[in-house]
Amino acid sequence: MQFIYNEFPSSPDFTPEKDEEWTPLKESTDLWTVQLQALPFVILNAGGVVLLMYYLAGIRFEFNIFDVLLSFLIFMPVHELLHAFFFPASMKSDEVYLGFTFKGFAPFAAYTGEMARNDFLKSLLAPLVLITAVGMVWLMVFGHNSLVEHVILFNALGACADCLGVLLVSWQVPRNAVVRNKGIRTYWRMVSY
Repeated sequence: MQFIYNEFPSSPDFTPEKDEEWTPLKESTDLWTVQLQALPFVILNAGGVVLLMYYLAGIRFEFNIFDVLLSFLIFMPVHELLHAFFFPASMKSDEVYLGFTFKGFAPFAAYTGEMARNDFLKSLLAPLVLITAVGMVWLMVFGHNSLVEHVILFNALGACADCLGVLLVSWQVPRNAVVRNKGIRTYWRMVSY
C-alpha cells in the first residue's frame, strides 16, 4: 500500500486509450460534477440510515457539532481503509493507494490493477454496508450514542459517490468483465474463463 497526496494513481504501463480491448466507463472525470451527480444518493443514503436508526433502534437523530467533527475524523480513514481491504491482495499490494486530493476535496482509496467487476462493486459498497451494519448493531445493543449515530450518518453521506459508481458499473459493465482504473477514469474489458 502506498500513500499519495493531491493526485490520483496511474500505471504508466496501462494505456487503455491505445488498446481497443478496453472500453471507458461513461462517467464524469470532474470530481465536483461527480459529487453533484451523486446528490440523489444523499437523500437515499441519509434518509435510509435515519429511518433505520428510528425503526430498528428507536433513535431520533440530533446534530451535535462536536460529534459532527469527531465523526469525520473517525469515518473518513475507516471508510477508505475498508475500500482498500476489499481490493485484490488487500492492503499488501503495491497497486493499492490511499490519499487525499484538494481537487475534489476528497480522501480516496484506489487500486491500479485489474479486478473482476463484482469485486469492484464489493469494494465500492463495503464501507457503506459494514459501517452501517456495525453501527446499527452497536445502537441496538447499547442504545443511543450520538457519536456512533453521527459516524453512521456521515459515512452514508460519504458513500454517495460510491453508490453512483455502483450504479454506473452495474448498468454499463457486463458481469464477466474486469475493470481497471487509470487516474479517475474507469475502463472495462471482457474476459473469457
